[in-house]
Amino acid sequence: MKIGILKELAPGENRVATTPSAVARFAKLGVAILVEAGAGATAGFSDDAYVAQGASIASRADILSGADIVLAVRPPAATALSG
Repeated sequence: MKIGILKELAPGENRVATTPSAVARFAKLGVAILVEAGAGATAGFSDDAYVAQGASIASRADILSGADIVLAVRPPAATALSG
């Protein structure tokens, strides 16, 4: 199973759908985690922090086409779904 974490695009949105520590828990269960580059930056989490906990950094297009579950704080706009 693959879970994708999207970067929030709404102006002023500083949250991210999951933290690196949550990624570690998913990874221990054998779940592959794909995190969009820069997804945690405004919340204070670097891409390296996610990778250190077992995630892979991926593009929005790769997440939307390859993840079984996609996590986001806000529903992505239809225009943002195209990559």
